[in-house]
Amino acid sequence: MTQKKYWKLTALFCLTFLLLFSPMSAYARAGGGSSGGGGGSSSGGGSTTHHYRNGRTTSSNPISRILNYGIFICIAGGGTIVFFYRRKKARLISKQRMQEFSKYGYNWNFAEVQKRVEHAYFEIQECWRRQDADYAAEYLSDSLREEFRIKLEWMDARGEQVVQKHVRLLSADPVYVVDQEGTEQDKMWYLIHGRMLGYYINKDTGLCVRGNPRTENFYEYWLFIYQNGNWVLDEIKQKDEIDIRQFANM
Repeated sequence: MTQKKYWKLTALFCLTFLLLFSPMSAYARAGGGSSGGGGGSSSGGGSTTHHYRNGRTTSSNPISRILNYGIFICIAGGGTIVFFYRRKKARLISKQRMQEFSKYGYNWNFAEVQKRVEHAYFEIQECWRRQDADYAAEYLSDSLREEFRIKLEWMDARGEQVVQKHVRLLSADPVYVVDQEGTEQDKMWYLIHGRMLGYYINKDTGLCVRGNPRTENFYEYWLFIYQNGNWVLDEIKQKDEIDIRQFANM
């Protein structure tokens, strides 16, 4: 057995072990909406704070609660503004670099790359819905296709079926690009903003077993590499797994 094959089998064994003993993600988008981190949905819920005093539960002072909510909204809104500013900056820098790279490399034409990324998004989501990693083989790296296959086979063994509806791509922005000598080391990170209704049901009962049957927006970072003459998806990270500042400042 060659060393390369040994490490590949070891990696697949570790991934299978993690799937068996780690909690399953609730998101029914490609890859399961998780790559070891938290969920990437942009919707969330609120919470109510109570004080316990002498065995009784009392709500916080109304004025204090209003102030707290106001502060929370300001912080959340400020964070959103900063995120969009850094996203715009990273996109501008990446597009400028792609234009420069395209003068010497045939694989960096922005219009062609953008078209492939957008098409890849829908094909890869569809492969997850069909629970067939080979359906989007043209758009997946060898390693990611194998990872998808293991996850999907495990879901099938659990009797789960993917439900996806109203799949949309709201935006796809390059936020970091790298051009190395040749093409096999070229890579680019895209910030994907999508929207869909996705959850998992039991094949026999038709009942929802994971996720929520409601439409949600989400952000994800997709890493594309250049393999066998095409840009293919190699990794998916959730919004909270990458700090966009590391791209915007490069």
